[in-house]
Amino acid sequence: MSFLPRARSLSLGAVTLTAVLALTACGGGSEGSEPTASATPSPTKSTASASPTPTVVANQACKSAGVTQTVKQSATPTPTRSAKGSTAKAKASPSSSPTTTKASPAATPTAQSTVYVCTENDNGKLVWMTKDDSTKIVAARQEKADKEAADKKAAEEAAAAAEAAEQQRLADEAAAAAAAEAQRVADEQAAAAAAEAQRVADEQARQQYVAPAPAPAAAYYPNCAAAKAAGAAPVRIGQPGYGTHLDRDGDGVGCER
Repeated sequence: MSFLPRARSLSLGAVTLTAVLALTACGGGSEGSEPTASATPSPTKSTASASPTPTVVANQACKSAGVTQTVKQSATPTPTRSAKGSTAKAKASPSSSPTTTKASPAATPTAQSTVYVCTENDNGKLVWMTKDDSTKIVAARQEKADKEAADKKAAEEAAAAAEAAEQQRLADEAAAAAAAEAQRVADEQAAAAAAEAQRVADEQARQQYVAPAPAPAAAYYPNCAAAKAAGAAPVRIGQPGYGTHLDRDGDGVGCER
């Protein structure tokens, strides 16, 4: 019948498969051949590549104040747990396929950059500084300059006030000296005018004064003709030249006729 050859074929195939499995288990087969079932893969460890040394420009000389440059620092990997591959068990089956190994995602490097500013340091040299250091030193320098400017302005204002006070003092002294001189001149002029007025008054009084005629010397008129010739007639009693021989009627007047 037809099923007998088919059964015989299946039996031969089973015997052949059994022999192959036995040889495989005993290490048989060609030299250097891999086993049919895949071996368990080793865990995979993620290793970050070495980053270059960052470029450092701090304290290096520069030429133009205020110029900036950005320097990218080395990529710093974020620490993560090592990737582990899954282990698959080998199955002694011709249809078994090797299990693929799944690795964890690699660490993502974080790139950083630093901004440097060309700034004059305390020694007066232009060097590269970080932006924060440049901002601080420029602010401190500006604060110092503002304070020096304020102190200088205050000193100048104080000096100007002192100069103005000195000028005012000199002006007051000059005004006082001028007033004193004017008063002295006025007093001298008033004294001179008073003296001149007194002199004029005295001169006028002297000119207006008539000194009394000096008493004539004792006279003697022997007769009225002599008295009339001298201009003394009539001669009254008490006047020089009066005599009773001239006053015949005895009334005190001689030579009355």
